[in-house]
Amino acid sequence: MRGFGLLIGLWMGLMLQGANAGAYTLADGTSISGDPINYNDAGVLLKTGEDSYLPRIPWGKFTDEALRQLLNEAKKAKNTHDQAILEPMVPDEPASEKAKFRQITVKPVEMPVRPGGPLGVLAILGSPLGWLLLLVLYGGNLFAACEIAIYRNRPLPTVCGLAAIPLIGVATSLYFLSLPEQAPAEDLSSPSGAAAAPGSNAPVPMPPASTPAGREMAAAPAEEEPEPALFMSSQPKLPEPLVFRRGDFLFNRRFFETKLTGFFRVVLSAADKDMLIHIKSDRGDFVGKRISRITPSELYLEVFKEDATAEEMIPFVEILEVQIRHKDLP
Repeated sequence: MRGFGLLIGLWMGLMLQGANAGAYTLADGTSISGDPINYNDAGVLLKTGEDSYLPRIPWGKFTDEALRQLLNEAKKAKNTHDQAILEPMVPDEPASEKAKFRQITVKPVEMPVRPGGPLGVLAILGSPLGWLLLLVLYGGNLFAACEIAIYRNRPLPTVCGLAAIPLIGVATSLYFLSLPEQAPAEDLSSPSGAAAAPGSNAPVPMPPASTPAGREMAAAPAEEEPEPALFMSSQPKLPEPLVFRRGDFLFNRRFFETKLTGFFRVVLSAADKDMLIHIKSDRGDFVGKRISRITPSELYLEVFKEDATAEEMIPFVEILEVQIRHKDLP
């Protein structure tokens, strides 16, 4: 009885092993059976018996169906390592099978209702946006008319009043724009025989000499006209000097490079050629035309000595005041 039980157990083990083994078709039309026990990039290793194994079969020898079968078995076993190796090997599904899962249902689109009736320029009055556009154009026409009146020296009320008429507003603006510029009105001379305005220089008409008033005025000595003022200032007004004092300003290299930029040039500009630099320091006053050099701690000023110029070094710590003044100022 004991030997009979061992035979039954061996037979059931063989049956279970055969049930776990799968059949896989190859690209050459043949098929193999076995239990896949190892996967790598080179292929799969199948176990056909208790101690028998088939040589590792490359992936290129399996058909697409066999590869999908191996992938499904790995998914059922929840073996993530085998799935990661098999997924790149399995080709994509056929286009016909993909189309079954990607069917798109097109829903009907409700088209907007188009306006009916006669359409034309007057249709713009049927919407708020149309009225807004008309108001913008109307305001722009009035503004253009105002500018045209100023540009052509025309009466502003007349030009803007005609431009305010809805139907002919644009035409009137174009009309005034095409006209030549009108000369400004001049004061007309007073007519002969009229009294001259007080303070005016117009000559007073003389009565005829045949009248008593005329003979009296002719006999009266002529009043001497006041002589014009002999002394009149003909010199132009000189600019006021620019003064920079210690305490209000920090005298350093940046100050002179920003405030006295034009005085670093060899040839001064027209605005600076008549100006002088007057520096008051602890060692005395220095007057020059330009700054020849500057360092982080001092500057070199071209000063006047007799009929020649010399370069004077002035440290920043000694400067008390800097003036930019005209050469004709005392």
